[in-house]
Amino acid sequence: MFRWQARTIRRSPQFVLLVLGAITLALLAGFLVRDRPEGPIDSTGIFLPADSDLADATDAIRESFPAAADLRVVQILAKGDVLTADSLRTVRDLQAAIISDPEIAPFLVEEPLYGYVQLIELAAADVGLGMDTLTDAQVSLGLAQLAQDPERADLNDLLGRFVARDIEGVAFAGLSLVILDDVDDALGQETAQLRAHEIAESFDTASLDVTIITLAKSDAEGKDAREENLVILTVIALAVIVVLLALFYRTQSDVHITMLGLGMTILWTFGALSWLSPGGIGIVDPDNILLTLVPVLLISLSVDYALQIIGRYREALRDGAEGGDIADDADQGDDASGRAIAHSVRLCGVPVLLAAGTTAVSLLANLSSRFEPIADFGIIASIGVISGWIVMSSFVPAARLMLDRRLAAKGKGPTTRPLADTIPGAGAVLPRVATGVARRPLPVITAAVALTVLSIVAASNLSTSFAVKDFLPNDSDTFQSFDFLEENFDGSATLITVLIETDLDNSRAVRDLADLHTTLVDPLRRPDGIVGPPLASAGTLLADWTGQSGGNNDPAVKAAFDHLNTSITATDEEARQAWNLLRSADPKGFAEVIDLRSAGLDRTIIQIPVAVQSNEALQELISELETLWGGDSSEITVTGGDALIALITEELADSQVLSVSLVLAAALAILVAYFAISQSRPLLGVITIIPIAVTLSWLLGAMWVFGISYNMGTALMVVLTIGIGVDYTIHLTHRFLEELQESARVVDAIRESMVTTGGALLASALTTALGLLALLFSPLVPMQELGILAAVAILFGLIATFTVLPPLLVLWAHYHRWRTHEATLVGAGGG
Repeated sequence: MFRWQARTIRRSPQFVLLVLGAITLALLAGFLVRDRPEGPIDSTGIFLPADSDLADATDAIRESFPAAADLRVVQILAKGDVLTADSLRTVRDLQAAIISDPEIAPFLVEEPLYGYVQLIELAAADVGLGMDTLTDAQVSLGLAQLAQDPERADLNDLLGRFVARDIEGVAFAGLSLVILDDVDDALGQETAQLRAHEIAESFDTASLDVTIITLAKSDAEGKDAREENLVILTVIALAVIVVLLALFYRTQSDVHITMLGLGMTILWTFGALSWLSPGGIGIVDPDNILLTLVPVLLISLSVDYALQIIGRYREALRDGAEGGDIADDADQGDDASGRAIAHSVRLCGVPVLLAAGTTAVSLLANLSSRFEPIADFGIIASIGVISGWIVMSSFVPAARLMLDRRLAAKGKGPTTRPLADTIPGAGAVLPRVATGVARRPLPVITAAVALTVLSIVAASNLSTSFAVKDFLPNDSDTFQSFDFLEENFDGSATLITVLIETDLDNSRAVRDLADLHTTLVDPLRRPDGIVGPPLASAGTLLADWTGQSGGNNDPAVKAAFDHLNTSITATDEEARQAWNLLRSADPKGFAEVIDLRSAGLDRTIIQIPVAVQSNEALQELISELETLWGGDSSEITVTGGDALIALITEELADSQVLSVSLVLAAALAILVAYFAISQSRPLLGVITIIPIAVTLSWLLGAMWVFGISYNMGTALMVVLTIGIGVDYTIHLTHRFLEELQESARVVDAIRESMVTTGGALLASALTTALGLLALLFSPLVPMQELGILAAVAILFGLIATFTVLPPLLVLWAHYHRWRTHEATLVGAGGG
């Protein structure tokens, strides 16, 4: 294959460039068919694993309780002296302005207002006072009495959760909510949320500093930041690569050729993305948050292939000038550039293909992820890597050959300076490193094992995180508001919906529902993080119609359910009759929280207001709720709002453990198969992958040291570490096998490999690392962390390649030479 490619490029580089140009035009045509998907932005919902229990529960709620399926909370954060009478009326009037707006009103739930203003209004009404006439003195006295009244401890506790106070107890912020439903119009609900921002901006809030916080605004800010981020990061990465290539190549033409190759690679990748987007095949979301990483990744990785080919080309020219044998198919012509380019393409073909192939496989392993954005990223990034391999192994040598033939016609010679010579100190350091590790393989390996064990221990303490603000620029108003809520309240306020699927024609299920409701309405017994009794549930409906709360009381309903809750002999038919009595009393309210199904398990929901400060706390809350349910654990699922974030956090680690395992297994299988077929030495595949496993453990340990959590971005970097690191080990192993055939001493083979290929690897590692460090200019914290980790991963990969791989190769080579020697002695003795 590579001989054919080398001959084709050597014979007609113009033809190769023409074919590549035609492919570029065909892929760019994808931009003509691509459609922009219409619909609301959902930066967290898109990460919902399609086959998860939460996804199934969400679908069940949409089917049985559409009004509760997609609730959104408009949070009104007021800062200042929030507990004066005028301030309370200001926030109340703002809430009234929001709910009365014609764009918002259709999306309101039945009781849309919640928060500190409503709680104080309720407390005032208990003593016969109205908000319109309330005075500051009455507010202060009422709050003091409320704090001392044990019978209203529940109300006082709720108020404390919605009012932030300083260490002296002075209130300085309050939180109020407006709750919206999507009424089967998610785009309209998004518009309603954004409309609340407009209303607040034009509203006179007097001395208060009022901020509106919605997921719609958060998602819009995040999308704008990502689109701006894509352009800025691409430009910065390209600028960094240009400077580095100029340093390493020392020729403008090589820089221009490589940059044109990068441009073609990016066009191919995004052209393919367009063909795979809606309007084309329609299997990839072009607005995927993670796709902003692709250009920077391709810029950094594709340069490696060009550096290897140009480095080998210069080496071949130099060897030819020194009388070395680089002849390749002499019938093709006798120009030195043609022979050298063919030699470079042929010898670089295998390691570059193996490097690109294993990187692509590592990216495609993301298809195993249950998160669709990660899987889509894997598809597009792998297409980009393969595109980079094709372009850099065809366009770069073809363009270089055309230019050098033109230079030869003018009597000028091409550049032959080795890449290692352009890096200060590399020519002196690399041979010493090679000699040192080759002569003392066992101590070096022992030190690497000890460091790896320490890294694994550190990595076991890594935390996993996922948050809405991860997708926001850290200087945005919404990001600052989320931070304020986390610092001064129990996190952002939200609603979670508990779905219970069980046979409700059973007195046990009725008693379990009653026990759960009793716990949730008791502020002393309900789990920490729940900031109030259920807003809607079968329990609240029953409490209303049995005289426990509200203004309704149906004696027949009360008698029927009292019998179910107290009698162990109650029958399933009596349970069904009781539910039918309740449905007859309040058909609308019943349908909102209970679905008695003729096929399958019955369904009921509980909507609970919560505010927790961290994913860990939310996960604990979810676990407590599941434990409180007296039935089987499979019957209860917590959904909605931040429950999605908690699930993503939990699923992320499990999903990426599988991906990493698949990548390592696939890379190992590819390398073992290659070395078994080409060299009859399958153990070389294992040896080549060992430094990657070492690099991976070092990286995870470094994440713990730097305090970087395992999140959506860093999870990708862990997988990419394998693909990037394999590039280095493959190139060095392949070059070592070449040198071993010509060297009498193993140490000499290692030294020559490190000086030649090692120099090119050092150059490519610097370009890749510094190119990915462009992510530090991203306004998104996870992207900045990814940039840091990328540089660390590349540094560790290079160190492992230069220190762990050579000793292993030395031991392997000595072993095989010993076996060959023993076989020769046995053969001679037998003769």
